[in-house]
Amino acid sequence: MTESMPANMHFHVVSGGARLFKSLPDGRRQIIGFAHKGDVLPAYPCTHYHYSAEAMHTLRVTCVPTPYLRHLHETSPGACAASLHTARQVLVGLHNRLLMLGRQTARERLAAFLVAQGTRMGRGVLWPVDPAISRADIADFLGLTTETVSRLLSAFHREKLISRQRRAIHILDLDRLRAIVAHSE
Repeated sequence: MTESMPANMHFHVVSGGARLFKSLPDGRRQIIGFAHKGDVLPAYPCTHYHYSAEAMHTLRVTCVPTPYLRHLHETSPGACAASLHTARQVLVGLHNRLLMLGRQTARERLAAFLVAQGTRMGRGVLWPVDPAISRADIADFLGLTTETVSRLLSAFHREKLISRQRRAIHILDLDRLRAIVAHSE
């Protein structure tokens, strides 16, 4: 999926992960999010995609043609309600991102990112941060430098908030990470 292409498919991530980004006029790119199993990349009602998606590793998606989705919305209250729920989640995520970029310290931003990644599939299970998300990706998403992210990850590791195994980051103390984030709210 590439920005500015006609938005003729709606994508549901079945497995794997993707980085979502906007291309900037000077050739750089800004990471705007990550998609994982269970996430939806909606196209409808837009005529063109507003961002690009790039697989971070093996990615499987289910594609739903936009006309079919439009038909579902017109004929099925359940499908329409599910799409509204997804839209609401996207809006809440955008509001949280604005708060993060505008008011949180680097430490609070990284803690919020780790909490969001660790709890992305619900409250019952903690997930590791996808090892395909590089420190540079995290830094770009959070508006920080790669060096700052590396320094903070080392500090979180020393504080026993996280463990690092190969490239995967595992949350050890979700409550303390949440407390760091709550400090800024």
